[in-house]
Amino acid sequence: MSLKEIRLIRLLGWVLFYLLVLFLLIFVLVIPVVKSYKSVNKEYAEQKAYYLAAKDEHDTIFDRLKSLQAKNRKIIEAFENRWDEKKFIAQARRYFLKVDVKPIDVNTSEKYFKIYEINAMTKMKSPQNFYKFLDALPSLPFVIQADFPIAFRAHGGDEIEGIFRIRVYEERVGISDNNLSRPLVIKR
Repeated sequence: MSLKEIRLIRLLGWVLFYLLVLFLLIFVLVIPVVKSYKSVNKEYAEQKAYYLAAKDEHDTIFDRLKSLQAKNRKIIEAFENRWDEKKFIAQARRYFLKVDVKPIDVNTSEKYFKIYEINAMTKMKSPQNFYKFLDALPSLPFVIQADFPIAFRAHGGDEIEGIFRIRVYEERVGISDNNLSRPLVIKR
């Protein structure tokens, strides 16, 4: 054997040793890291899928909330207005000859709203005036519900006396931050 052959064999030995160490390092270091990367990436993909599903649901609900807020803006603002008996009587006098209101009760048991119950005694020329009044209730700056029973009685010659109960809903002021009557608006 000549020196050139020995060097070639020695070089070949070192190359094999280098390849052996390289493969050993690959199996010891790289493959476990790749396996952990794959498991972490799989978990990330699952979490991202859950996130995207939740985000889609949130966006759908948020869009519906915005459309409902836009559609019912007047009602939402009406809940925020304070009850004003004088405004109510001024509006009612457009339809009735005489209006007397007598507060019955203020319900404070509701969590988000105050509910005023009021007995209204009216005098009118015809029952049509009462129905026109009911049609005009949404134009008032309050949320008002006319309750039954509604009693009509003849009073005098051509007058009708009407007695009915109304409920006025008003947003409770100073409740906690989780106020459901005024939804949280998230700006994007």
